[in-house]
Amino acid sequence: MSAAGALSARISGLARREKALLAACLLFVTVFTAAKWVVIPRYSEYRGNRTAIPARRAVIARYETLRQGQDRVDQELLDQFERMKKWEGGLLVGETPSAAGVFLQGLLKPLTERADTRVTSIRALPPVKKGPYAEVGVQMQFQTSTEGLAMLLADLSRQTKILRVRKLSATTGAHYAAQSTRREVVAVSMVVAGLSAAPLDEKTPGGAEE
Repeated sequence: MSAAGALSARISGLARREKALLAACLLFVTVFTAAKWVVIPRYSEYRGNRTAIPARRAVIARYETLRQGQDRVDQELLDQFERMKKWEGGLLVGETPSAAGVFLQGLLKPLTERADTRVTSIRALPPVKKGPYAEVGVQMQFQTSTEGLAMLLADLSRQTKILRVRKLSATTGAHYAAQSTRREVVAVSMVVAGLSAAPLDEKTPGGAEE
């Protein structure tokens, strides 16, 4: 008789109570084995995943924060690039500071061509180093009216190139063109300056930064 047949015969010979006890033991062993090798590992994996969720969410949140921060950095770089382009567009044209000074005089000349304005002198000033740029200035002396001076200052502020009035002095007097006409004349001395990207010779007088 085979081992399986002998085991079956022995089980068949057991009493009903013994058979119930044996079945309960087999069920317990089956449940214990299933719990140990299937249920408990799955539950441990489930608890591990649940425990890891806050950490994973924190990692995702950090990456999202970094991404948003990078977007802001990219936008700031783009804005800075646009400002730089606009700034460079406001520089005087010329490969040398002298050429930039000639360009500046060309900008100022049309602004003084008015019937009530007469330029008495105009001269270029030594360039001055301003960081990576050279400040190029022109000194003008002219006679004009109060209205003419106001219009000239307004025209300077509307130029596409970045210009500033470094010095300005004005004295007023009365000029009689005819006995019935009295016109106020303003004698003006003005220094107008702009910036140039042309390299500045350090040995040039006035080349030190102010």
